Amino acid sequence: MSQIFGFIKNNMSAIIFGSMILNGIMVILLCVQSTAITKLKKKYSVLSNNVEGKNIEDLIGGYYKKIEQVDMNNQQIQNQVNEIEKNVLDCVQNVGFVQYDAFDDVGGKLSFSIALLDQEHNGFLLTSMYSRSNHVVYGKPITEGQSVHSLSEEEQEALKKAKNNKNKMENF
Repeated sequence: MSQIFGFIKNNMSAIIFGSMILNGIMVILLCVQSTAITKLKKKYSVLSNNVEGKNIEDLIGGYYKKIEQVDMNNQQIQNQVNEIEKNVLDCVQNVGFVQYDAFDDVGGKLSFSIALLDQEHNGFLLTSMYSRSNHVVYGKPITEGQSVHSLSEEEQEALKKAKNNKNKMENF
């Protein structure tokens, strides 16, 4: 034991110097660790949305449940969009409108022909002919842009406008 005390007494300055170096290294390591922990706390705070008292597993589990709910909602919305897209195909998308004087004794272009067609040019043609003593309205079915009935010049023009002016309601 006296040898140990003797060694310490003879090398006291080297031991103190070594201890100071080790303490300095420990302080540096402590600062590095403190900085790393501070950064980690900031990341955790962002991840946990500043909610105190919850552990990270609970938070992540909650996020997964929310993601699953959003996925289910998105699927429902996609199904609704698909259904709407199917229904839109049958909606009136093409319109052709022509006004004219059906008879020489009536002016003001009170007679008209209007073609109302879907995307595939199916629909009907409606004609209204006005005279001073009579008013007649009749319709003709249109299938794939054609009618089985004969069409007047004005009806042909309305049908042509409807087939050529997709999604435009011109001449109103």
